[in-house]
Amino acid sequence: MHISSIMANQMTTSRQKNLNHNLKETENSTIKYNLNSHSSSVNKFPTGFHYGANIHFGEFFNPNRTIPHIDYEEYMAMQPSTKRRFRKKYKNFFKDTTINTNEMIDKNYNYMPLQSELLMDNFIKTSKIYSKYKDQPIICLGRSPKWFLNTALWMKDGINDYKFVAFSKFWHRPDAIEGMHRMDSVAPTPKEEAAYRKYLKRIKADPQTIVDNMEKTGKKTVITDYICSGKGACSFLEILGNYAKDLGILEQLSKSIQIVGIGSMEYMEELNPYADSISEPKVIMPEVLRPYSNNIKQEFHNMDYKVFKEMLINQNTNECRSTYYPHEAWTIYKPDQFKTGLIKDMKKVKEMVKALKGEKSTSSFTPAMYDYRNLLNFRILDGLNERKILKAIHKSKI
Repeated sequence: MHISSIMANQMTTSRQKNLNHNLKETENSTIKYNLNSHSSSVNKFPTGFHYGANIHFGEFFNPNRTIPHIDYEEYMAMQPSTKRRFRKKYKNFFKDTTINTNEMIDKNYNYMPLQSELLMDNFIKTSKIYSKYKDQPIICLGRSPKWFLNTALWMKDGINDYKFVAFSKFWHRPDAIEGMHRMDSVAPTPKEEAAYRKYLKRIKADPQTIVDNMEKTGKKTVITDYICSGKGACSFLEILGNYAKDLGILEQLSKSIQIVGIGSMEYMEELNPYADSISEPKVIMPEVLRPYSNNIKQEFHNMDYKVFKEMLINQNTNECRSTYYPHEAWTIYKPDQFKTGLIKDMKKVKEMVKALKGEKSTSSFTPAMYDYRNLLNFRILDGLNERKILKAIHKSKI
């Protein structure tokens, strides 16, 4: 794990000197764009935006990287020549000798996703699903739906916002008799669960906030995740349900949430080749919510199998999106705060490494993984723009 990736994310002067030709060229494009913005009919570049100062996702610019940070603002500032250059870089990423592709997590995928226009169309089709819920609060449960939700955020007539809730691993498994079996030996400790409740309350994804919003607006909160067995979502709902029970609002919570799952039926068939029929995936409720399961509406949206493999099964795509946050880390760091430089105590860093037993943790991306993510951001933004469905105004989250 790269210790520096969980320290303060402010770029120092010395780091800024490491910005390579790609960064300088894009920055020059920004300057030219701003100089011409008053006479241009295209979208205005955000006032006060300074390339290199608006680094998101705790992103360091490592001298071994070749791709600068790319989000909505950076894409909108690019000149046509810069876009052509990044399209070429996207296509040739795994052939580029200046990039150490051995740093990629998933060695089964040695190509960038969404290369064909058909795949891009199908990816956008799935992302558009979330437009249906644009007037409702949306909770993105873990990393899996994040690429689709970000695309919906960048899209005309897409969503206006969503809340990312870091959540990793599970302690339930499907059972023919019980429906879902709770594996007590790997479940969170009371101390860990208490810490996670504080996290949910701090980011306003706690049961009271969800119920209060329903009572105020009549809008249910959408909880969305990749659903196959549903064991991850079941584990999260147990935490949420136990919290609500202690607050005395369990039934109200059940009437204030709905589940929106995404996944692939073809993949389900591949997992069960001898089954006579395959049921649509759904989340089996944890014990605490089973008496109220009829209150919780569920929807499942099937996606193109190739898109599913490239955007969900491909761990290069999945791992580089956001924070890994298993319950072993709940008492150690706060995922909504660690990237802003609040973890400076090396003792805490070592404690986290020990607790996670050497697993990949937080967003300790290698230089190649950073490059991969930013190029994929570019590819999606470019795909939306080419189809004339990119938002005219959007501000990226910090």
